[in-house]
Amino acid sequence: MNTVILAGGGHSHLHCLLERSKEQTADRWILISPSRHQYYSGMFSGFVEGVYSEEEIRVDLDALCRKAHCEFVEASVLSIDPIQQQLLTDAGDLYSYDAASFDIGSRNEDPGISGLAGANLRIKPNHRFPYQVERLYRSRDTVFIGGGAAACELALSLRAWKEKNGKPDDSITVIHSSPLLHESGVLASRNMASLLDRRGISTVKGKAEQVTDGTVVTDQARHIPFDEVMFLGGAAAQGLFGSSLIPTDEKGFMLTNAHLQSISFPSLFAAGDCGTLADFPDLPKNGVTAVRQGPVLWENLNRFLTGRKLRAFQPQSRYLSILSTGIGNGFLLYGSFTVQGRWTRKLKERLDRSFMKKYSSHEK
Repeated sequence: MNTVILAGGGHSHLHCLLERSKEQTADRWILISPSRHQYYSGMFSGFVEGVYSEEEIRVDLDALCRKAHCEFVEASVLSIDPIQQQLLTDAGDLYSYDAASFDIGSRNEDPGISGLAGANLRIKPNHRFPYQVERLYRSRDTVFIGGGAAACELALSLRAWKEKNGKPDDSITVIHSSPLLHESGVLASRNMASLLDRRGISTVKGKAEQVTDGTVVTDQARHIPFDEVMFLGGAAAQGLFGSSLIPTDEKGFMLTNAHLQSISFPSLFAAGDCGTLADFPDLPKNGVTAVRQGPVLWENLNRFLTGRKLRAFQPQSRYLSILSTGIGNGFLLYGSFTVQGRWTRKLKERLDRSFMKKYSSHEK
């Protein structure tokens, strides 16, 4: 009997568990994750605004594993021996595997910003998120570092919560070194800048270089005070692969081929943020990519165990993304196309609830 280990409860692994609950094999499957609950990042903005409860944005991994006849281990993987094909957890347990897959996400950190580590509000692993949100609510001066979708969306959702809860004068600032939403083009950037301005959110163009004494200092010598600061300027690797023999890209993410398989160790796979496709090194690390990798990963794990030809993952050139911008509105992006309105928010809520329903229906 083969043993398959899934490390992390990310989007791709959720899909594998769901499929296994429908199509069980004789193999032994084990899910190792640091928390019983996996939180869905697509609904974080709605949670910050107060639209969703904590229960609505999380999946009970233990319950899902029971349905899938998969063992659940609440722990983190500390190290990997890809030659002996063994994993060591922080509980001191050693597991052997025939195939192992990693969907452990990333970190919201940047070691290049002096002093950030001691002040940064860390929300990854994502089971930390609900507890950190309480600090955002209490903060009088909040700074988000990063100009991408995550920073803009959380800033707008926090503003909506502040206004609904009698704190309209609390300041929120977004520091960005590149144009806002720069990957989506000039129009999206211009529209987002206008929206942030209308919602009373300050934007500072520049690169955060230092965090000291409750102040973020930029390369333009701007000093922005904060009670809480959160870095959302891009994914950072967990560090797990860099301490092993497993090849990584220059940032420490597992380097994989088109089959989501390590370029040097065929029994290892990676999906979501923690992996980088060698043929598509600049592919955005986001939930859309991770969701689409799920079916390919499920198929390839089973094909690998039976010696069949693996399936290649083909990234999309464009994908749909909807940001929740507070007070019932949304910001839809598709390539360089952008549109705002209440209907986009309703569409996002419908898609998010549909995604969660697939997994929450397995909870007892």
